[in-house]
Amino acid sequence: MFIRRNARHPAMPPRRGRQRGSALIEYTVVVLLLVTVLLANPNVIRQLADALRDAYTSFVYALSIAWI
Repeated sequence: MFIRRNARHPAMPPRRGRQRGSALIEYTVVVLLLVTVLLANPNVIRQLADALRDAYTSFVYALSIAWI
């Protein structure tokens, strides 16, 4: 694709370095939040596993009822 550049509307492609840097910061913030939650309440993993198990059980039950 050819991009035509003129004095009125210069078409500059975005700088990829800035995008990579912002993504790295976003991932770092998310990981730090997850680590903070896990350190504050170590029982969170067990609660998450129980919640996923309950949701899957409900989903499978709903699928089995749909065939009746």
